[in-house]
Order: sequence, then structure tokens, then C-alpha cells
Amino acid sequence: MKLRLKKELPKKGIYILYILLIFVTLIPIMNDFLIRGHDIYFHLMRIEGLARGLKCGQFPVKIQPVWYGDFGYAVSAFYGDLFVYAAAGLRLLGFSLQNAYKGYLILCNIGTVLISGYCFTGIFKNKYIGLFGSSLYSLAVYRFVNLYTRGALGEYTGMMLLPLLMYACCLLLNRERNLAKLKKGAVLLGAGMAGILQCHMLTAEIACMMLALIMLLFIRRVFHKEVIIAGIKAVGIAVGLSAWFLVPFLDYMLNGKFNINTVDNSELMIQRQGVFLSQVFALFDNAIGQSLDLSSGTEGDFAQGAGLGLSAALLAFAVIFLYEIIKNRSEFKPEQWKMPLTAAFIGTVAIVMSTLYFPWDGICSLGSLFRYIVVKIQFPWRLTGIATLALSLLWCSVISYIYLKSEKSGRKTAAVISISVVAVMLLSAAHFMTDLFDRGERIEVRCAADMDSYVGSGEEYLPVGTVPEELKKENLNNGDGIDDGIINGIVISEYDKDGTNVALHCENSSDTDKVLEIPLLYYDGYKAIAADMQGDRHELNIYEGNNGVVSVVIPGHSAYNIQIGFYEKWYWRIAEIVSLITLIIIIVSAKRAIKLPNVI
Repeated sequence: MKLRLKKELPKKGIYILYILLIFVTLIPIMNDFLIRGHDIYFHLMRIEGLARGLKCGQFPVKIQPVWYGDFGYAVSAFYGDLFVYAAAGLRLLGFSLQNAYKGYLILCNIGTVLISGYCFTGIFKNKYIGLFGSSLYSLAVYRFVNLYTRGALGEYTGMMLLPLLMYACCLLLNRERNLAKLKKGAVLLGAGMAGILQCHMLTAEIACMMLALIMLLFIRRVFHKEVIIAGIKAVGIAVGLSAWFLVPFLDYMLNGKFNINTVDNSELMIQRQGVFLSQVFALFDNAIGQSLDLSSGTEGDFAQGAGLGLSAALLAFAVIFLYEIIKNRSEFKPEQWKMPLTAAFIGTVAIVMSTLYFPWDGICSLGSLFRYIVVKIQFPWRLTGIATLALSLLWCSVISYIYLKSEKSGRKTAAVISISVVAVMLLSAAHFMTDLFDRGERIEVRCAADMDSYVGSGEEYLPVGTVPEELKKENLNNGDGIDDGIINGIVISEYDKDGTNVALHCENSSDTDKVLEIPLLYYDGYKAIAADMQGDRHELNIYEGNNGVVSVVIPGHSAYNIQIGFYEKWYWRIAEIVSLITLIIIIVSAKRAIKLPNVI
């Protein structure tokens, strides 16, 4: 649907409105402090750890220094860091830690506004609808919750990319099976899913659920040769671009013993964490709060529902749809309503699944596979992100219908309704920000020293059995620590530690092998390269010792210069090459396919 206004807003006007929209979304960080989000320290540590990892020579970083008293943490091997490199780059350029984080927030807000604007513009072939859809999606209170209440860096980055999947589905499932649209859809779907996968696994899981539902709803369009081939290409692009992250992740998940893959979730139920119906349609909801149990009610919760502004799209669409069926039955064409019906259905399903009324606990009881999937979601209200996207699309469909229905009065009516809806969204956003500044805890984090490095969230990526509080340098080697001197009968000199790299000279004059504990948390990939006095080099035996620390066996009657560091496995490097080649192929082949529409 392409709309044409008689008196078009000048290009400069659209440009200014996009800038104002970005400005509004950034108001909460226009100060010299941060609001303490639930996960903010975890993500600040990720930025600092990534920057330090790059500084000590790792690329890509897999074991981040700084964490746990500088023993290191394999957070980058389990939690995608692709986009966080931007913040780490700012940190390396000299920005304070909190300003590097704010820089990342700025980039994500700009990205969300422009990507959603690009996608809605592409779907409706109209820059005004694109601006309207971008406004709804960017001003959604649930997105603000992720940005500022929860400090959920992975999830709000994932939300930035979700519109790409929506646009890709519209292109892939077009009735004409246009080849150019299929190619473009394959690239957008593959790249979008790869990006989401590398910033937030849970959002990727939920996105896959949405895509599976769309496939079922459009099953007749899916099973065509051209569409299937495009879908296979999209999967290939997603896997190829993500190989550099997925291969190390799967290697550790399948072959290692970490809290994340051994924790017992048999007693964990998530249904009681769901959203109340009143929260779904709230106009003014809490910016500060927790995800409380059912018995606690809504008073202490943060905003978890889609909100009145977006949810009203369901009512507006229902009125229009019923009107068309009743008044224009003879001219009614169901195929023309496929997209808004799908948006309404997915939005409704996502809202219902986000509530405490959806039988999550019953699904868990169906078997271990269902339990595993459900437990990984953690909180039902995560589905609100999908509802936000679907309802934004539905509102755009409603406005498009109103304009096209009557050329004379439709433009004015569509404009009034659009402005009214955005005003409601702004009203909710203003209340959110007021509450955020009024009740939010203000913090200042200039560097890692301003934080507790033992802030590993749920400690999911620690080797099983590790006691994080005991990861201290002075606890090593039977309490002797490690530094220049005599430790466990080994003479240590020239000891130096730089992130995940340790260099030292040691002499073991005894007849027996000695074990030297190093202040590094052991992950498969650490090596100890020894050079004797003649310059001959070989590897020493290295393993996971007490409390998961790196332990090196020093042979008897030996004197070595030892370099200890983390070395990626050869097949990890191959995966990185695969991702690089995939990226190059996409850039070269998709130059025409991703031609941008006139968004502004």
C-alpha cells in the first residue's frame, strides 16, 4: 500500500521528526549519572572485560579479564558480544565506563528508530507510515524498561533488530513470489537472526517461536520452491555469520561442565511471574520495580505489559474489520487482510503468553524438552517485545486502511488518529521517565574499580564447583599466593600478569614435579609454553585445579621462562574465517538487494 498526501511534509520536516524521536528516547541519559538497572553492572563488566581482553591481545575475546578479581570469565564464549565491541572501542579510546555505556545506548536508540523506520517504510511503501511505526515501536514503555529499568543490554539490542525479521517475512511471503523481494528477504532474515543470536539468545529463541507461528499461518505460501530456497539461504546466512560465535559456544556447552549446562531446573516454574491483565492495558505504569511473584500483586512490579497506546490497536482493528465484513460483504477480500490479521493474531498470542493466565507450568509438565525451552525464557513478560512489534505493525495497517478508505477525509482522519496514538505513547513515556528519575537509584561508574568484579549475574559460566568468593590471589598455592619468591618449593621471579596472559621465570630444583596455581579461572584453551635455558620450547601440563583455577605442573630439576595464555582451537579459527567469508559474500551480492527506500 502506497499513500500519497496532497500536502507532503518537506523532507527536512521528516528529518527533524526522526531527530526529535531519537532525542526523546535518550532523555534518561542526559545527565552525569546512570540509573541502576537490574543487570547494568553485569553489562558494564562485559564492556570493561571486552576492552581489557582486546588490550591484552585477544581477538576475538573469549575470556574476559577483570571479572572475579581478574581471574577472568568466559562470558564472551557464552554471551554474544558482537555489538558490544562498539562500547569496548569507546572505552579503549579513553571514555569513562559509564560514558562508553551511554554511547552504546545512543547507538542502540538511533539504530532502533532508523531500523524500524526503514522496515515500516519498506512494508507500506510510505515514509509517513514508516515514521509513525518507528515512533510507536521506539516509544514503547516495555522497550524503555529494557533500556533503563532493567539495563538489559542484550534484550534491547535484540529489539533493535526484531523489525528486520518482520520486514523479511513480508518480503518472503509476498503473493507474487517476486525474485528480488525473496533475495532481499533472505538477506534481511538471515542477517537479522544472526544479529539477534549474537546479542541475546533468549530473544533469538522467542523470535524463532514467532517465525514458526508465521510459517504455520502462511503454510500455503511457504511450500513453494522459490520460498523454500530463499528460506534455506536465510538459514545459511544466519549460521555462516554466527559461526564464529556458535562454534565456541557449542564446544563449551557440549564438552564442558559449567553451571549453565548442569544446573537443575526441575523445580523452576515461570507462570507466577506473568503479567496481570491490568498491566497489559496500563497507561501509567511503574518505571522502578521488580518482577514479583503472583502473590505480591502489581504494586512493586515494573511495567511489563504492552500498554494502552499499543493495545488499543486491537480494538481499532476489530472495529474496522467487523465494519468491512458487515457493510461491504460483497466486496470483502480476506487475502487483502492477511497481514493485519496476522499482526493482530501474533500480538494477541504474545500478550496472552506474557500473562500469568497462560499455562506455562502445564507445558513444563509435558516433558523435559518442553521444560528446557520454557525455563530458558525465564519470565513470561519477555513476550511483550514481540507484542510491541506486532501491535506497532497493526496500528500502521489501521492507519493505512483509514487513509485509503476515503481520499477526501481519510488523510485528515488518519493524521488525527496517528497524532493521538503517538501522544498517548509520549504520555506514557513521560510518566515512565518522571518515575525513573524520582525513584531510580543514581550511580556513577567511571572504571572497573567503581564496581564489584564478582558480579557474574547468575554465575552461569563458571566451571561447576567453583566458589567465586574464594577466587583470590592470596588463596593460591596453599595460601602462599603467587609473586616473586619461593612458592611450594619453586623459585619464582619476573612474575607479570596482563589480563589473561601470565609470564614468569621458575626453577624447581627438587626431584619431584610441583604444581603452581595461577590466578586465572581455567577454561579449555589455556596453554603453558615453557622455554628452557637453551631456548627450546614445549608445552607444560596444565589443568583445572582447586576451585577451578589454572594449575601448571613444573617438572623436577627444571628452569623455565613460562608464558601462560588463552589460545583458540583451530576449528574456532576456521569458524571465524567462515563468518568473514559469509559477510564478504553478502556485502558483494546484496548490494542491490538492500537498496534503501526513501525513509526520510
